[in-house]
Amino acid sequence: MWIVTVRGFYSVVDKGEPEGMMCVRSRVREDLENLCQLGSMDAYSDSIQESGISDYRFRVFVDREDWVQAAAELAREIDYDNFKNAVADRQGPARASIYSKVWSALGRLQRT
Repeated sequence: MWIVTVRGFYSVVDKGEPEGMMCVRSRVREDLENLCQLGSMDAYSDSIQESGISDYRFRVFVDREDWVQAAAELAREIDYDNFKNAVADRQGPARASIYSKVWSALGRLQRT
């Protein structure tokens, strides 16, 4: 699952081990640090790993139920009527520009 939020961009997968754990990956450490500010994720703030050989440089393994709770918390945090503007306000125009390119690329899926 890819999830793009005002806190950051994440790729979440089940690698099968450790059993019952989800691997939450990010390209930017700060994104995982922001995620770990959620109540369900604060126990993982010191568990962020860095690897120079992976396509996602940063990752943290979290209990599946904690991830489910975090996803619900992210949904409850939505307090904006325009996502791209909220990203610009909270993460800055450079991040908003990158997200806008993703938005545009995915727009090609929509048939005219």
